Amino acid sequence: MRDIVVHSPGYRTWHGSVRYAAQLAASMRATLTGLFIAPRGGATPGPAKLAAEMAAYAQDELHQAMLAGRDFAAWASQLGVTDTCWQVAIGQASDALATIGDWHDLLVLQGNASPGFRYERLVGEAVRSGAPCIVVPEANHAPGPVMHAMVAWNGSAASSRALHAALPLLRGAKVVSLLQQGAVHDGGGMPDALAHLRAHGVPVAAIETVAGTDEDASDQVLAYASDTRADLIVMGASGRRRPGERPLGSTTSAVLARSRLPVLLKH
Repeated sequence: MRDIVVHSPGYRTWHGSVRYAAQLAASMRATLTGLFIAPRGGATPGPAKLAAEMAAYAQDELHQAMLAGRDFAAWASQLGVTDTCWQVAIGQASDALATIGDWHDLLVLQGNASPGFRYERLVGEAVRSGAPCIVVPEANHAPGPVMHAMVAWNGSAASSRALHAALPLLRGAKVVSLLQQGAVHDGGGMPDALAHLRAHGVPVAAIETVAGTDEDASDQVLAYASDTRADLIVMGASGRRRPGERPLGSTTSAVLARSRLPVLLKH
């Protein structure tokens, strides 16, 4: 992964997800792009003088955000990142993330360890855009360099895409564990997670195959990640864009809501 972009919730201080992205970029000698997204201004109700003051304030905030690139570069260099870029987008956050994701190998986002977390819909939109995403919980204590990755694979197209997208990280990890849900394919042209990992130079230290349903899949993923002391979970992301529904599938949402580890997702 040569190009990593991180969505920065602010531009005056750098949140935990931004630090994680910087540490990861440094370990992989990748470029790091920081992206701050400012909302598009609209009409302010009330007296004209108040509207003018609010517009001036918004313009000043935007100007300050654009000037933050130098501070971002200086801060990232202290963590070992040698090539940085700072971008400010205006408008719909999901559109900005989808666009910039097309030009980068990995998108890092902030997550919260609670059900229905604040950025859940934004994460869902970013994941469904097709970009590989790492969602970093606020309570994260895992270092950016991936030492022990845990791959959750259930034979679905999404889990296979996630596994393949994570290969650059998995090859650099010291330990990789594989959790397979359901029957393991034994040839016949069907995908084989273990064979694919080994064919791409990923040493798999531990393998566990479990039988289960979607209802307990999230429990199995989180329990195995804890048992193996992983610092990154790799899994496919489910979710559909339907009015009134949550942006991510039940298993994906449950893992994100409860995980204290970064989670790499691919739709």
